Amino acid sequence: MPQLTLITHVYNAQGPVDRQIERWKRFAPELLSQLQFLIIDDHSDTPLQIDPGPLDLRLLRVDDDIDWNMPGCRNLAAIQSRTEWMLYFDADNIADEAAIAKLVAALPRLDPLRLYVFRRVENGVDVEPHINTFLITRRGFFQAGGYDEDFCGHYGYEDVVFRTMWRKHVGQELLLTDIAFEQMGFRTGGLSRDTTHNHALAQFKQQIGLPKPKGLLRFGWHEVASIA
Repeated sequence: MPQLTLITHVYNAQGPVDRQIERWKRFAPELLSQLQFLIIDDHSDTPLQIDPGPLDLRLLRVDDDIDWNMPGCRNLAAIQSRTEWMLYFDADNIADEAAIAKLVAALPRLDPLRLYVFRRVENGVDVEPHINTFLITRRGFFQAGGYDEDFCGHYGYEDVVFRTMWRKHVGQELLLTDIAFEQMGFRTGGLSRDTTHNHALAQFKQQIGLPKPKGLLRFGWHEVASIA
């Protein structure tokens, strides 16, 4: 019975996804039986191609071309997840089999209303934990209100606002120091990273008391029927 869904969303990142999938395919069958995988293709220029092999993997594709649609992709993943526990991470953050196995084994002891983050290692050195890599329950995700899709179309601050909403409406965060993700070298290109618009929007949301978002999934999407 699957206990955990591994979730990533990507835009024009076939290589990083291939690297993740090849690693997942080498996981022990006993571990794979407890995992599901959910990948969101955020309207990549060339649709993502995947050979799932033994993985219990679903591929969803966003139909609408929306710049920086991370909030929408994360909301879609939470709505579509078939397990209560969800592990979100960017495609350039990689965890090994031992880390995932340790995480699955710990799930029964973890607080479902706590957000868990992890160490991050880059070139053998510990760096700040990645704000987009975290373990959360569906219950907690929606109790926080989900991601605010007002931030779609521009870069930045949707993650900061979500974590602020989490602390306001749900509970604490905890760093799991014995589990680390490796930071690989990939950066989404071709889009503006000007944060001016979303910075002002985040300040406005703060001024009005951080209301829970309205109108999740403001875009079309479909499940890719054949992903091999």
